[in-house]
Amino acid sequence: MKKCFICIYLLLASILTGCSGNTENQVKIGLDMATRDGFLTSLETAAVKAASTEGIRLEVANANNDQQAQLAQIHEWAENGYAAALVVLCEENAAAQVLEKAGNMPVVFVNRRPDDAVLQSRANVIYIGCHEPTAGQMQGEYLSQHFQSAGLKSPRIAVITGSTVNTAALERTQSAKDIMQESGLNPKYIYETDANWERAEAQKDFTAFLKTKPKIDAVLCANDEMAIGAADALAQSGYAIADIPVVGVDATAEGRAAIRDGRMDFTIYQDPVAQGAGAIEVAMTLLGGNQPEDVQNSIRWIPYTPVTLENIDQLFPND
Repeated sequence: MKKCFICIYLLLASILTGCSGNTENQVKIGLDMATRDGFLTSLETAAVKAASTEGIRLEVANANNDQQAQLAQIHEWAENGYAAALVVLCEENAAAQVLEKAGNMPVVFVNRRPDDAVLQSRANVIYIGCHEPTAGQMQGEYLSQHFQSAGLKSPRIAVITGSTVNTAALERTQSAKDIMQESGLNPKYIYETDANWERAEAQKDFTAFLKTKPKIDAVLCANDEMAIGAADALAQSGYAIADIPVVGVDATAEGRAAIRDGRMDFTIYQDPVAQGAGAIEVAMTLLGGNQPEDVQNSIRWIPYTPVTLENIDQLFPND
């Protein structure tokens, strides 16, 4: 696979730009980030490293959750002759507009999935990322087992989702709820809020709720950043966090540290290298006129891995 990737790149470099070695003659690809958090920053780092290794000129832009700014940037890249665009969408429902702005450029959507109609509208469009309902399923299974072991039939659960414009947040949360219901539980959701994937916002809003000292049996969060914010809010509000499972998604470095120090109980690893470096590989393969390996219906799925205190050292021995 590595040799194939290098050959594709060398062929592209000679056809598209010549072989002078000048940076102006490199294949140019744009990576447009919706925002930066612990996970997305790791994804970006992996893409930058992969591009550098293969001699690709990668320009990174941060849209700061401004969909119009993202569209303008992609249009600029298309106008300036960039070969392809990698896009972490600000809003999934803007994917069709992204393709319109991209013109003929291949587009690799990363981490945030457009709907199937958009993905299959053109041959040079791919999504690379994880199947979000699976993350919620794993969270739901973990919490179900915990509550059943504790003899709790109607646990009181606080829920912190990501963003209403990202289907990942809704799919993760709903899948977790469905699994708990199917396991015979009757959860009471005493608190639900959207914290925009951010630790500080989750901590601030949850702290305000905790002033009434409600009884809480678990906190279900759509990512690690918000889970850490919730755990810190619980501790600062006088709750015994050892008795309240806090679950997240991503298994970022900060999330793994929170598992080890007891602030979090469960998270799910989604591989930022497989997504970031994989997006570079997928883009170059498309530019070579081929379809990437392991792609079905315009999607390359990256598997999730559950992470607890019991397996974290085995999974991440170099932390």
